[in-house]
Amino acid sequence: MFNKLKQPKTDRKLGTESDFETAAEEVLTEQAPLSTAQPVNASHKPSIISEGAVYQGDLTFNGILHLDGQFKGNIKVDKLTIGKNGSFTGKIVADAIIVFGELRGELDCRDLALNSGSVVDGLINYASIKVQPGSSVSGELNCMQKAG
Repeated sequence: MFNKLKQPKTDRKLGTESDFETAAEEVLTEQAPLSTAQPVNASHKPSIISEGAVYQGDLTFNGILHLDGQFKGNIKVDKLTIGKNGSFTGKIVADAIIVFGELRGELDCRDLALNSGSVVDGLINYASIKVQPGSSVSGELNCMQKAG
């Protein structure tokens, strides 16, 4: 899978700047062929708001979002994970939400998973919920009927 860089074809000791340039050119000209593998589906790669980042506003896209920073506003995504250092305040619309950190506000989702240490407070509309011991849930919980 990984191609090893070939050693420069030289019998002399490297020491001068031109020797390094020549060795680098030899390595670069012996590159491996491009991969013929299919490209990775972008919807499977999460977008990340890292710890320490603060975002305020609206965010809408098809895909996955991992939140370790602070977010205030509205999110509409396929899947949202709020990491243990993540904090969300606002409204979320998503197919799946997984919470390790804090979530305050309104959420509409099909599947909701609250892990140990999570804090959720607000208007919660869900079709399926999983609550682990050690999580905190308060507010209004509404189970939506599954279609079909």
